[in-house]
Amino acid sequence: MRVVLLGYMHGRGGIQTHTRFLAEGLRERGHQVTVVSPAPMSTHGHEDKGEGVHVYSGLRELVRIIRGAQPDAAVVTGTGWASMLGVLAAGGSCKKVFFEVMSGARPAAFDPRVLSRFGFDAIVGQGSPVTRRFIREFSWRGPNETIPALPEPLERQFVIPARKLKSVKNGVRFAYFGRFGPAKNVRLLIERFEDYACGKGTLDIWGGGSDADELANMIEDRGLADRITMKGRYPEGQAYIELLQNYDLMLLPTVAEEGAPLVLLEAMACGLPFVANGMGGIPDYANPDSIITANGDITNFIPSVITMVKRLENSDVDLARLQKHYIDHFSFVRLVDRWEAFLLTLVRPD
Repeated sequence: MRVVLLGYMHGRGGIQTHTRFLAEGLRERGHQVTVVSPAPMSTHGHEDKGEGVHVYSGLRELVRIIRGAQPDAAVVTGTGWASMLGVLAAGGSCKKVFFEVMSGARPAAFDPRVLSRFGFDAIVGQGSPVTRRFIREFSWRGPNETIPALPEPLERQFVIPARKLKSVKNGVRFAYFGRFGPAKNVRLLIERFEDYACGKGTLDIWGGGSDADELANMIEDRGLADRITMKGRYPEGQAYIELLQNYDLMLLPTVAEEGAPLVLLEAMACGLPFVANGMGGIPDYANPDSIITANGDITNFIPSVITMVKRLENSDVDLARLQKHYIDHFSFVRLVDRWEAFLLTLVRPD
């Protein structure tokens, strides 16, 4: 099977991670994969594409690259008029797939994803709520599937120790990993810290973004600098695994229009339970050892954190079960299996 994967491959993010590792998995199984990316945005200031990525600078060049690959299937991840039009120009023998990694919402009538109705063969949502919303808001009537995006396959690249629950009698070690922006709602973790940290807990905030200065000022103004620390950019690889396993509970209070953040899968792989607000496709990550608030109701987030703290205090969390849930449902092998089966069924329905 010849496959074109089209997505923005510069910088760090979910699209880059998913596309890179799906290409790697399909190639290992004998399929020919061509990865295509738009040119880097000026805000990045550099071209950090991976090896073998075909970068295009215009629609004509994109069409030339896609047609030259003679794909049996082309998958567009992310949005953009050029990428949608380029795949539509691939020819009738190529099965065309749009992969929705955001929430499925349609913020405006003039949205490039409307082109999916005019020649695409299937859509895939990153989570079942995402798929349902896309179908509803874009009036999709064709085949659809739900398959998660691939996270970094930590379990195959590095050593992930089996994790056992530790005592939290000296306070729960909370962590946030991700971007800082209004919709990520990190400020809630600072505003309500005393309500869930029980006088002993600590919170490390990893990442960066537009709200960094505001969050730092909030911490200082509340006299919490000895218990809440902004740590900056988090490491990669084995150091990232060790970091995740150093915490007791991950917190994700997002109110953003989400797809399904890959950091939750990485936490699961490392045996780190989480509390997350159930936006977008996040509910598909539900497991017995974490809590996802129903319907994205942020008013239930802090009470859910308090519930998880009590469960940790009572040793009512099974970290081995959490890691097994990841292996059974979201591991590299499992997700490549699902993507390969979906594409082969689409290309060779008989």
